[in-house]
Amino acid sequence: MKPDFVAELEYLGLSVRLKRISETMVHGGRNLYRQLGLDIEPNWYLLLLLLKEHKQLSITEMAEYLRFSHPSIIGMVKKMKSRGYLESSTDKKDSRRQLVELSAKAKAELPRLERIWEAGERGVRKLFDVDDDFLDKLARLEQQYVQFDFMERTLKELENEQ
Repeated sequence: MKPDFVAELEYLGLSVRLKRISETMVHGGRNLYRQLGLDIEPNWYLLLLLLKEHKQLSITEMAEYLRFSHPSIIGMVKKMKSRGYLESSTDKKDSRRQLVELSAKAKAELPRLERIWEAGERGVRKLFDVDDDFLDKLARLEQQYVQFDFMERTLKELENEQ
């Protein structure tokens, strides 16, 4: 087997390594759902759990909670509605706002899905027995990038060279 070139890049390869892990997890989730006979996508758990907690939210509110783009939430909601997991209605106070909530199908499936997600979480947690503060480090990394993104940090380093 050839050496992992991206890993050899160290911090320069960080975004690619995170993307590889993400793609591996998403692919595994898709295969898991297929094997279990579920017609859901790996990232739908986000909206299912968010709406379980908040009952009804607008597209904008969901995007804000998840820190996703408005178009990506619209795409997820559209797919989930087409498969019967979400319902939407127009806000009576503001006809421009679409309010989204779990369908009866989603509510019925949630106990089974939550059991699967909890098992998945336990499996992932076991990967981090050695590094209990991984999530803290990840949170700090995310916060740092909220304050100054990659472009700003790189430009600052280029300025420091001069």
